[in-house]
Amino acid sequence: MDHNKRNALLTAIDVGNMTRAAEQLGYTQSGLSYIIKTLEAEFGFPLLVRSRSGVRPTADCMRILPILRDLHHKSQMLEQEVADIRGLAVGAVSVGVFPCISRFWMPTILRNFTARYPGITLSIRESGQEDLDQWLRDGSVDLLLYSRQPNYTHQWIQFMQDDLCAVVPEGHPLATSQEIALDQLTGEPFIMEDDAHDHDIPRLLKDSGFHPNVCWSSKDELAILNMVAAGLGVSVLPGLYLQDMPPGVKALPLVPRAYRQLGAAMLSLEELSPAARRFLDSAKTTMGVL
Repeated sequence: MDHNKRNALLTAIDVGNMTRAAEQLGYTQSGLSYIIKTLEAEFGFPLLVRSRSGVRPTADCMRILPILRDLHHKSQMLEQEVADIRGLAVGAVSVGVFPCISRFWMPTILRNFTARYPGITLSIRESGQEDLDQWLRDGSVDLLLYSRQPNYTHQWIQFMQDDLCAVVPEGHPLATSQEIALDQLTGEPFIMEDDAHDHDIPRLLKDSGFHPNVCWSSKDELAILNMVAAGLGVSVLPGLYLQDMPPGVKALPLVPRAYRQLGAAMLSLEELSPAARRFLDSAKTTMGVL
């Protein structure tokens, strides 16, 4: 199976849209469709289900998808190892990240990495905890920058400890406090981050035995902050998001202190491609991780 055809199929599946996949690969949409059709002719069965909302793999394609991803990964590793032996820093890296990491960490990480390794193509995919875990398991990303969860099985390199804080409207009676216990929020209208997007806050509330009066929910932390600023309720959010708060919001440390671990996850450090290893090393240097 031709490497370029395999890459075209995997890109279409990962992006979920033929037009965007074609743009990413530098093809026309008709050109990408032709490549998929030739693959379907080679295999003898349909590979993609097409609809108005985009494309997704067929059941038969799902059966062979892990093998295709493994072949693609091994092919990339071979090309990059050969280039590495020849003293060339080339290849492609796909990184899954939390939106907050994309917003606050990635600009500096990308600037430093691309300046040092202009021959390496880097793609960033944003989502929440469950999507990122799935992407790493199925091989559609090389590594993740996100938060570590209990019973974690992937290899992990910690970058920082991120405090979890209460956020209240500026005029709220608790806004003048130096710190706050969760039970002080009992009965308050609570704005919850979507638990498929974030596992850290729901786990904190569950472990603390606190049952919030959830009136609103969102997977967008900036939306939650603006809702708090509008006086719609209170919330608990990671400290990383609180570096750029809208006016009208007060962030308070929790007592006892609570935090999440942010860092890099990979299936196997030893099996990272040379390009992915270079990205990881560059990100660690940028973040001051020894």
